[in-house]
Amino acid sequence: MPFVSIVMPVYNEVPGPGDDSLSVRIHALIELLRQGDDLLLVDGGSTDHSWATLQLLAVHPQVTAIQSGKGRAQQMNSGAARAGGEVLLFLHADTALNSEAWSAFLTKLNECLWGRFDVRIEGKSAWLPVVAWFMNRRSRLSKIGTGDQALFVSRALFNRVGGFPDQSLMEDIELCKRLKRVAPRQFLAISSPVFTSGRRWDLNGAWATILLMWRFRFLYWRGVSAETLAKLYADTRQKSPLTVAVFAKYPYPGRVKTRLAPLLGAEQCAAFARYLLLSTLDKLQGMNVVLWTDGGSDQQWAELLRGRAVQRCVQPEGHLGKRMQTAVETHLKRSELVLLLGPDAIEFTQADLHELQRAARQCGLAFVPAHDGGYVALACNRNVPEIFSASIAWGTASVAEQTRAALQQQHLSAVWLPSQLDIDEPADLDRAIELGCLPVDWPVRYQATE
Repeated sequence: MPFVSIVMPVYNEVPGPGDDSLSVRIHALIELLRQGDDLLLVDGGSTDHSWATLQLLAVHPQVTAIQSGKGRAQQMNSGAARAGGEVLLFLHADTALNSEAWSAFLTKLNECLWGRFDVRIEGKSAWLPVVAWFMNRRSRLSKIGTGDQALFVSRALFNRVGGFPDQSLMEDIELCKRLKRVAPRQFLAISSPVFTSGRRWDLNGAWATILLMWRFRFLYWRGVSAETLAKLYADTRQKSPLTVAVFAKYPYPGRVKTRLAPLLGAEQCAAFARYLLLSTLDKLQGMNVVLWTDGGSDQQWAELLRGRAVQRCVQPEGHLGKRMQTAVETHLKRSELVLLLGPDAIEFTQADLHELQRAARQCGLAFVPAHDGGYVALACNRNVPEIFSASIAWGTASVAEQTRAALQQQHLSAVWLPSQLDIDEPADLDRAIELGCLPVDWPVRYQATE
């Protein structure tokens, strides 16, 4: 029986050390490999933790991790060139191959020249089973598969047609067209499905995604180049995995942390606000952070930030909900997930950030509530206007309660993680020092002359 090489292109699949679902899928895949099979993990220049993760996975003797230029066609061709098997199976990083599908594939291996699996799409939309049914039916009739269906081909035939074409989009369609011309009767459709992520449909809407994909297929059929289509295509992998939006006022004495004034005085309140902001930004170092500011000139902020690599946006006029909604709408255009954070979330750690990300990726919306009735952080993969409404009493102890009620009224679910301390009252300051999340010497940590 021929040996199989599984080739997986990877790009920005591991946002952080604590947010790694890729390794789980890879370990499950390794369990399927027979003696003589191998797995090629091909990174396309990821900017997150993907490459480091692939290197750790490559300690297994049947796993090889390599790097190539960005683009699935280029990555899969690079993997195929290093593969040892007589049959190549191309599996996207967000597609899972289970034991049932693998066993069905192995039973057909001796007659294998090329083909694809049926697919099931995992996501929230009720339309996804319908989408998958039409995908599977259409490809059986047309003998044109897609990358989500895990294409496979004998090495000899793959080399004969020249591998994947060097194009940034529709490379799977073009490969199938070439294979169909050369070996139309050797096409195999495996009924046991692979399972692929429905993140495109969930993020952009089922019907919008369906119409977009069919529009692109039509344009490609009409002769529009793959390069032209690629410039138009807003694939979720072209978005950054996460943007953290931090909201802060410029620390003018008398304008920030005023409830602490009886204990600290106006000048020390400003110094404390400065400490909270700069320590939060340093805690988020290396992440995609945007600072949404209220007050202060460009020069003042430049002097305060002291060269920290942080993009800055000015908060719009209006209540806090409107300001947060503006940030969410802005960043979801370029990011899969947006996390809103205030600098007084003194207990919030990197571990909390990763947990909040995981919850939001699973549910779409996740909060870290505050002990005082508000919330210290919010993460979402879509805009939910109801939670930013003017009807919520912003700045009061009823914010979290009213947010839960708004979600319930819209029949929307969210994950609420354990509550944390934020610092507004003098007692909060003592409690933070007691918990160890605020150093006693905070006044000298970020002095104005740093």
